[in-house]
Amino acid sequence: MRTRKKDAACAILAAVVVGLAPAGALAQVRGTIVGPGETAFPIAIAPLAGSGGDPCSRRFVDTLSRDLDLSGFFRILEASGGDEGADAYGNSAAIGARLLVRGVCDVNGDDVSLETRLYDVAERRQLGGKRYQGSRRDVRRMANRFADEIMRIATGERGPFDTRIAFVSTRAGRAKELFEMGFDGEEIRQLTRNGTINLSPSWSPNGHEILFTSFRDGRPKLYVMDVASGRDRVLLEGPGLTNGGRFSPDGDLIAASREESKGDSEIVLIDRGGSIVRRLASHGGIDVSPTWSPDGHQVAFCSTRGGSPQIYVTDAGGGTVRRVTYSGSYNTSPAWSPRGDKIAYTGRVGGRFQIMVVSASGGEAQQLTSSGGDNIDPTWSPDGRYILFSSSRSGAPQLYMMDERGVKQRQLIRGPGGDTSPAWSSWIE
Repeated sequence: MRTRKKDAACAILAAVVVGLAPAGALAQVRGTIVGPGETAFPIAIAPLAGSGGDPCSRRFVDTLSRDLDLSGFFRILEASGGDEGADAYGNSAAIGARLLVRGVCDVNGDDVSLETRLYDVAERRQLGGKRYQGSRRDVRRMANRFADEIMRIATGERGPFDTRIAFVSTRAGRAKELFEMGFDGEEIRQLTRNGTINLSPSWSPNGHEILFTSFRDGRPKLYVMDVASGRDRVLLEGPGLTNGGRFSPDGDLIAASREESKGDSEIVLIDRGGSIVRRLASHGGIDVSPTWSPDGHQVAFCSTRGGSPQIYVTDAGGGTVRRVTYSGSYNTSPAWSPRGDKIAYTGRVGGRFQIMVVSASGGEAQQLTSSGGDNIDPTWSPDGRYILFSSSRSGAPQLYMMDERGVKQRQLIRGPGGDTSPAWSSWIE
């Protein structure tokens, strides 16, 4: 099996711009696409030419279509194949498309060469394009990369598609094991097989490692795993119970909850070797679930220091602590937006848990979910436009996605057992 590093290198042996439109055409598209949840922008995706109907072409189109559909920005239309030219624009306009994707895929054994382009149908001009080379197994990633490029052209910001998602699941049996998958729900891979309870996965900034809590030794300890090899190690030895770790944005430090006496846990910062650098916001009570601000200067966490669990923020260098949430009697599992302006969290409303967001500076919270069942464990996409969470609205907990306003909530994957504790990686480089 290839390592992740090798996969990343082979996935896009060549990814070069093959054409860009004048700024005027780009401005027209961006001026129309205002955000997910608004009127979806119609985009036609044509079958790829070349390769005589090789399954790689269909895989690329299917993955690209699913990515753009999940984004909430686009309405997917199926364009006809055939030669490029005036007929392609006319046929796309006839089915109501404003954007058109066309491409050519050449397959030689295991080698795949793929060139794909984005067009403005009304202006009859090319907006951009990419050329990719890799193996058959890299085709899904090529589609994810081009979906990111389409989002960049259409909205000015890169999409969140070329990423990975870690989560906890019972799909392999009664134990809670750690899994990871692509954004599109494909290539699901089991990471742990210890037959116990594994919780709270969290990615390193470069996507090569995952922090998680495991009961494999009978009590919770914090582990770090190399995703490519599957090898892991305990991060912090000693009598205390450590869990809920999160890497700092630069990857040098880890914030975790450490319990050294019963009923009293605190947030500690540890280095990559497992040594405690400093303790943050020490206070009698329970401090758990740390999350970093994107600039690495602050840490949000859940604490019972005021009585009920609430969200607090402190400086990463130590100092004053300020309370962020005031509404609700039970607020936990904070997740700081990559944009830095909001903190998502799990809050109890009317006996059920829902996903909430609040300004990082405090203020009135906004409830994003209202379905039956419990909605818990929010995690942000790296572009800050989407939130992934676990919901039991249909029975066993499953993974759902929505935009930052709570619009277009959709189930991401289906499978046996329950899926919880999602963690969204940054982009794969």
